[in-house]
Amino acid sequence: MNKIRSCPRWVFIILLLGLLLAASAIWHSWRARQTPPPQAFIALLLPDKPASSKYALAWQDAASEGGVAMMQITASQLVGMEPEQRARLRGIILPDTIHRYVDAALTGVLEEYVQAGGALWINYDAASENAGGRFLDKPALSRLVGVDYLLYRELGKQMVRKDLMLMPPSAVAELGITPGRFQPYPDGKSPMLQASTYGYDQAAFSYLATRGRFPGRVLAEGPDGTLIAGVRDYGRGKVLFVNLPITFLKIRTDGLWLHSYLNFFNSQVLHLPQLASVPDGVGGLVMNWHVDDANAIPYLDLLKKLGFLEQGPYSVHFTTGPDTNQPGDHRGMDLAHNPRAQDWVRRLSERGYEIGAHGGWAHNYFAFNINEHNGKRWEPYLANNKQDLEKLTQQPLTEYSAPNGHHPDWVTAWLRQHGVLAYYYVGDLSMGPTRAYIDPANMHGRPWAFPVSANGGIASFEEAVRNKLPSAQMTLWLQDMTRFAVQQRVARLVYFHPPGVYFYQQTVRQWLAQTRTLGKQGVFHWYTMTDLSRFLSQRELTQWQAAPAEGRDASWISVSAHNPKTLARQSWLLPKTPTPPVLRSGQADIEALPDAWRVTARSGQDLRFEYVQTASNTMETRHAQ
Repeated sequence: MNKIRSCPRWVFIILLLGLLLAASAIWHSWRARQTPPPQAFIALLLPDKPASSKYALAWQDAASEGGVAMMQITASQLVGMEPEQRARLRGIILPDTIHRYVDAALTGVLEEYVQAGGALWINYDAASENAGGRFLDKPALSRLVGVDYLLYRELGKQMVRKDLMLMPPSAVAELGITPGRFQPYPDGKSPMLQASTYGYDQAAFSYLATRGRFPGRVLAEGPDGTLIAGVRDYGRGKVLFVNLPITFLKIRTDGLWLHSYLNFFNSQVLHLPQLASVPDGVGGLVMNWHVDDANAIPYLDLLKKLGFLEQGPYSVHFTTGPDTNQPGDHRGMDLAHNPRAQDWVRRLSERGYEIGAHGGWAHNYFAFNINEHNGKRWEPYLANNKQDLEKLTQQPLTEYSAPNGHHPDWVTAWLRQHGVLAYYYVGDLSMGPTRAYIDPANMHGRPWAFPVSANGGIASFEEAVRNKLPSAQMTLWLQDMTRFAVQQRVARLVYFHPPGVYFYQQTVRQWLAQTRTLGKQGVFHWYTMTDLSRFLSQRELTQWQAAPAEGRDASWISVSAHNPKTLARQSWLLPKTPTPPVLRSGQADIEALPDAWRVTARSGQDLRFEYVQTASNTMETRHAQ
């Protein structure tokens, strides 16, 4: 007893601190076990008080359409997570426009997260302002990015460049960007490709001026070497920097960049599963014919001769009124009194093709006169075209295409009110089917938009004629489109007017021979807008998540899915590893593809399966080393 009393006081303090630390460790361990794990491996990081839900919704919808499992968390939730829970997140996204201010605590957590093995995506102006909304001299996360990219003090407003965007071909492929959206850069020396557009001379993009050599792999850059996108190692983790306002672009009908980089982050950086956007995970094309007037009808015989009708189904859209350029010119199809045109509409409908409306009854007169404010005057033209076709086919009309691409928002509202499921779209160039972003509060339930695909400024045969595009180049693009759809397991739309085919008959023969062969192999399908829209609306009901598999090491992932109607024909694409996925519940087919595993639900409302990743892809495994 005297020995205890004679023990120095500092010994008791050290013992007490040790007990407190041990108790704290036990409590934190208990809390980590009790806290529900994150519902996804990717988290969109939002400020505690977001300025607008529109921007977050744009990201969430892009993830849903792209088949990426993503959750939303706030800054305070991430900072308050236990390290064990935070390690369950494979990737964190810090979006532009939404999250311009991050405090010191969040900055420290994000750097620690990447050092420990996580992947962080920093976008454009994220972490660029102080609490008062003024630009910082240096972005809070510039050390993670690896270059200086906020030069307001030095350059003022000139810190924002507006110029071309260049990519190496390998990055275009890894981002899953549709053929034709990038064209050879015309300097004669560079192997880089240049982003193009449809309907404009050049595609100029806004991005921040950067300084310094990027210590990683450059994915995109400006003509002067400004870094537009790159991915680098940092500690045991990775940092993806995208120097484009992709949130802003998404809500202004150029969503390709958000969708493409999200696909890249999910598939190429994190190697996570993806819910396919096509039935059974089989890619294909939508072929959309625009039949404008009576002059186009004889060319349908040419399409038959070339073998179009031996394949399909396609989406075939007609402008049915008696006039084309102005009332009384009698240059229209006049479907109600044109037996030859009536015969073609019936024949195509009976073959299972989807008959749709191409504008409002008088092709050019309608296209050149509609605007955002005169819908009441022109709605009868939409009604007349719809009634002509429905009377003949005895089927409800479910598809629409805008003549000359003129599509005010009141047209979409009218289509929605009258049961139309899908429409051709000149916004969101080269994307797959999407809910076009105009009014996010009124998004879901809107018809599906099917963006046109283009080879630079050329999307159709008749445009190729006007631009004197050689037949060999048109053949190469269409065959590249087909291969892309097969390899990426996605759907894209191509369109034309029947008269334009006359000038590219050999191209058509070669293209149809390719699609016939791939169709027989079961790796390619022709889709209609209507069929895909119905599938995608059903797919939207699917709730699924990926999480660590219980009772296995950290390399195993469990995927669980539920659809209140049915999961039939929903497919998940998984990274290819030597070990096949294991079905735990539900009915599904598991197939080994050349570059992936495909798990396709046959029926039922619920499905659960597990698959293994390599240790290098799992953050928790890196923590354990």
